[in-house]
Amino acid sequence: MVTRGKVSGRELRRELKNRFGAVGKTERVFQIWREETGRGAVSAMPIEAREMQERMIAAESSAVEERARAERAEYRERAHQEHWAMEVDRLRQAASAHGGSAAAIRGLQEQVLKLSAELNAARAMLMGRE
Repeated sequence: MVTRGKVSGRELRRELKNRFGAVGKTERVFQIWREETGRGAVSAMPIEAREMQERMIAAESSAVEERARAERAEYRERAHQEHWAMEVDRLRQAASAHGGSAAAIRGLQEQVLKLSAELNAARAMLMGRE
C-alpha cells in the first residue's frame, strides 16, 4: 500500500495467503481492511506503524496457535479413525473365524427336525397300539 497506494481485496487475500498460509473469512478480513484504510471507520484517523506492527504480531501468533490447534484436532481424528478401523477389522476376523459354526448349527437343526419326525412317528405308532 505504501509503494502503490491502493490495494485490491484480491491482492490483500493473496498476500495473507503468502504470509500466513490462510486468508481468513472474507467478511472479517474486509471489515478489518476497511477499518485499517479508513474507508469503513467513522473516524478516519490513520493508525501508527507501531500499532500496525503490534496487530500484525498478534495476528501472527493467533494464526500459529490456531494452526497448532487444528493440527492437534487432525491428529486426534486420525487416531480415532485408526482405532475404529482396527476394531472393525478385529470383529470381522472374529466373525469369519466363527463361520463354520453357522454350518454346524444348521446341521444340528436338521438333525433335531429329523429326530422330532421320528419321535412323532414312534408316538403315533404307540398310540395306534393302545
